[in-house]
Amino acid sequence: MPLPSLTLGQQAQTALTAVPLPTWLLAVSPVVLLLALVLWGRFSTIVNALTTVAYSVVVAVVAFGAGPLTVAVGLGKGAWVGVWILYVIWPALLMHHLASHVGMTALGRALSTLLPRRTENVLLLAWVLPSFIQGVSGFGTPIAVAAPLLVALGVSTTRAVALPLIGYHWAVGFGSMGSSFYMGALTAHLDTAERAGYAAAAAVVLGINCVVSGVLVALMDGGWGGLRQGWRMLLTAGPVMALVQAGAARLEPGIGALCAGASGIAVVLVLRVLTRRGERPSELGTAEPVGVAAGHATAYRSRLEPDLPRAHGSEPRGSATGPDDGESAERTRERARAAAVPYALLGVIALAVFLPPALRAWAKGHLLLGPAFPQTTTSHGTVNDAVDLYNPIALVGHPGTFLLLACLGSVLVWRRIGVWGRGAWGPVWRGALRQAWKSSPSVVLLASVAGVLVDSGMVRTVAQGAAVATGHAYPAIAPLVGALGSFITGSTTSSNALFSSLQADVAHLVGDRPADLLAGQLAGGNIGNSLAPVVILLGLSAVGAARRTGEVLRLTLLPAAVLLLSAVTATWVLVALHR
Repeated sequence: MPLPSLTLGQQAQTALTAVPLPTWLLAVSPVVLLLALVLWGRFSTIVNALTTVAYSVVVAVVAFGAGPLTVAVGLGKGAWVGVWILYVIWPALLMHHLASHVGMTALGRALSTLLPRRTENVLLLAWVLPSFIQGVSGFGTPIAVAAPLLVALGVSTTRAVALPLIGYHWAVGFGSMGSSFYMGALTAHLDTAERAGYAAAAAVVLGINCVVSGVLVALMDGGWGGLRQGWRMLLTAGPVMALVQAGAARLEPGIGALCAGASGIAVVLVLRVLTRRGERPSELGTAEPVGVAAGHATAYRSRLEPDLPRAHGSEPRGSATGPDDGESAERTRERARAAAVPYALLGVIALAVFLPPALRAWAKGHLLLGPAFPQTTTSHGTVNDAVDLYNPIALVGHPGTFLLLACLGSVLVWRRIGVWGRGAWGPVWRGALRQAWKSSPSVVLLASVAGVLVDSGMVRTVAQGAAVATGHAYPAIAPLVGALGSFITGSTTSSNALFSSLQADVAHLVGDRPADLLAGQLAGGNIGNSLAPVVILLGLSAVGAARRTGEVLRLTLLPAAVLLLSAVTATWVLVALHR
């Protein structure tokens, strides 16, 4: 996950002053415009992004005193963040095309029978697995990995992106080896005791949302029928993951999500053993279709959705995988194992790099690639400090590098076992390149919106105005502020960089514990991350449906609202207990 210096001089502004209502409305208007355009769905993502960029620039210049240099630097910072994201999207697309070539549909059939009930397998792929991946690799990588697997399971493309967006959000706070958590602790200047309190409070809020998100995924997938099918997973994996994350976060926050996701996978393996013993062989793998959820019929199919392009929808003719229909069960299992190789290698590589503390520190601190930007100011007093290495890509520690290594390692394995023939690279890389090119401009433009909003001072103005207006009722707003930051930037880490010092300042002014408001900030940032158009677009790019951003956002809005309500309630209770 990127660690941008987005606050810079803004972090030094600790005095909270009232914001005139017209100024506040102008500051929030670009966010409202982007949200409205995406939900309306009449235009492509690139048109929505271009419109929002142009409007944001006008508002920054006219209403917030941003000069040409400030605007140019803001756009440049955002564009570089977009490049950072593309280094996840492009390798993720390559991985999916590679897996499709050797047997993604077979892997979908295998996953569909791992547990006897369909919703349980959906929960595994949309709730447990991406949370484990988030433990070591952030910024959309779990979505890029999980969405194609869900499509292979028979889930529609839009729903395959929406489900893990809701399912994995709770793991973002302590994921990526704790980058979001530590950003919040550092920018809020917490001492050792306060940081421990922050970790404990965040574990409570995120633990509650862990369980809630599992319930929401089951409901999104199959309505009340989904709850009936998934109750065993929900009652076992949910509490276990929440408690394990809480325990690990007290010892070392950086491994909280990793341990929680691993415990969820362990629960799945135990359930598999128990259900295989307790049910007749004829009952296994015969999950029935579930009902209608959110207006979409969710048929239980062991093939890809018809709305997916042929490059994603089936293995190429003449490939080493052979025909999809009528093949032997043993052949299907072989193809499923082959298609699982990239995902297994991804987990092994990420863990090998990030688990050893010394290697993790070296990977994050060496071979860094990033631009330098000068100091900029606005006539309204916003100062953005100069930075020598902005949002660096750690070439050894970046998720894109892990994905590329997993792709190359998979090809070596496939050649050794005889499932990768001559000429296979051509259709794979051409298909990945076509789909990557469609989404790349939109990613860069959406990230550029964030750069302008931050450097012009609009984002800070929105949060500061809300803080002053609410006073002692601010705990109800804290998660919303976090959600705003990550919705704009697509990153909980960036949201914490923007607003953690503000949250701590407000806590001191109203007499609350900074740890509690920071926990709300972290939980809200996780939820906003699941609504961010740039993250949605990343997931859609991985399944070849980049034009459906509005559809995914409409699917996730109501579940995200439930999660926000849960975060607000938990934050308020924590504050009340410590007042």
